[in-house]
Amino acid sequence: MIFPTFEFAGFFLCVFVGFWYVFRRNRDRRLFLTAASYAFYAFWDWRFCFLLLASTAAAWVFGFLIGAQREHFRRKALLVLSVIFFLVVLAFFKYWGAFSLAANALLSRGAAGGAEPPFLLPVIQVALPVGLSFYTFKAMSYVFDVYLCKMQPAKDALDVALYVSFFPQIASGPIVHAAEFFPGIDRAASAGIEPGSCPIQLSRALALLGSGLFKKLVIANFLSTLFVNPVFSDVASRHSAEVLLAAFGYSAVIYADFSGYSDMAIAVALLLGFETPANFRRPYAAFSVTDFWKRWHITFSSWLREYLYFSFGGSRFGIRRTLFALVATMVLGGLWHGPKATFVVWGAMQGVALALERAFGSGERKSSVRWKAALQVAATFLFATASWIVFRAESLGAVALWARSLANVSVPVTLLTPAVVITLVVALGMHAIPDSVRSRGMSAWIALPFVLKGVVAALFMAALHVVSMSGVAPFIYFQF
Repeated sequence: MIFPTFEFAGFFLCVFVGFWYVFRRNRDRRLFLTAASYAFYAFWDWRFCFLLLASTAAAWVFGFLIGAQREHFRRKALLVLSVIFFLVVLAFFKYWGAFSLAANALLSRGAAGGAEPPFLLPVIQVALPVGLSFYTFKAMSYVFDVYLCKMQPAKDALDVALYVSFFPQIASGPIVHAAEFFPGIDRAASAGIEPGSCPIQLSRALALLGSGLFKKLVIANFLSTLFVNPVFSDVASRHSAEVLLAAFGYSAVIYADFSGYSDMAIAVALLLGFETPANFRRPYAAFSVTDFWKRWHITFSSWLREYLYFSFGGSRFGIRRTLFALVATMVLGGLWHGPKATFVVWGAMQGVALALERAFGSGERKSSVRWKAALQVAATFLFATASWIVFRAESLGAVALWARSLANVSVPVTLLTPAVVITLVVALGMHAIPDSVRSRGMSAWIALPFVLKGVVAALFMAALHVVSMSGVAPFIYFQF
């Protein structure tokens, strides 16, 4: 069950009515929302609800034990045990199949005279639970924040269960840190009950829903289905212009797809009274790779910074340690996406670029002159696009094939149409709209009378129905 479907609309309508109008006590609302989150997750595969419950129980137990300890060594030992537990779960479902196959191949090659190796690892191919990486990172965030004294252990395990399973965020983020989410639980569960509680931010939620639907159903679906996927599926037979523009198109698609999901997730949470931090902020308008990671998948990059980069030493132990921490953090961030060489190379590209910018002090905007600043933005975007080519590829050989296909100047152009070019320009042109203009636009939207908002929303949905394609392609980040 994904957001832009009638199935989800019916589900959310039931949740919305139940949360605001049926259940009128704080704990009842928290229990209802947790049950709804598990029901939402069960739509994919009910069996994985037990894995979700086990991760939640582990987070609560480790958080409780760490919070109860005052001796540093014991606290750290419990933290290490919790990390081992979560990484074992993550590694089994995401990496064991690929690792066991690779290890068995090495063992077979190493056997003398072609004989059978003395032992082989069991090859277990299991389905990857939807959102496993995201809710595992949230469970770890809870334990880390308790260990770092950013919050006290939850008195009620129900709050931990709601945090880990919260359905707007479980499938593909945002990865809200525990210390940010928990204060909002009582606020949302008490809204409309206690005097002075905040009303629903309906106007902002509608704007984010509209933004997310447009990005996903128009830009991402159109570009990926009619241009990007066909080009990359047979890149050797495409014209060099199509090969190059497909790379830019994928940059647009992965942004529109992922940021569109985040917009909808934030909107759905807002309709239930939960504030969620922004996950994207015009990433292709970044002046450097450092700036890019302050704008792209912000909750993930902040998770890496707070819990991984700082654990490597951060910038506290000299420039060499800092550069190592940057590269190691991003390589592990690449490996988080899956057991593929291309993900590791992608992470290494990001880490090396961040390290070079730190070493030479080139991570910020260097000039107030517009054309020089524009060159910085263009260079950063080209690097991001090159890295997305590696990220998307099934193998490094596929990356080399894409590069060789840039020489296909004699092949006829078949897929590049004016509609594709216009959609690509719109997708990338959105990044040129300054934050100040966006803020004024939101203020103007909020100031509109409610009836007029309803008319605008109805017209938008009608137009979306006309221009969007039939069916909804899976969200790219669901595979992680």
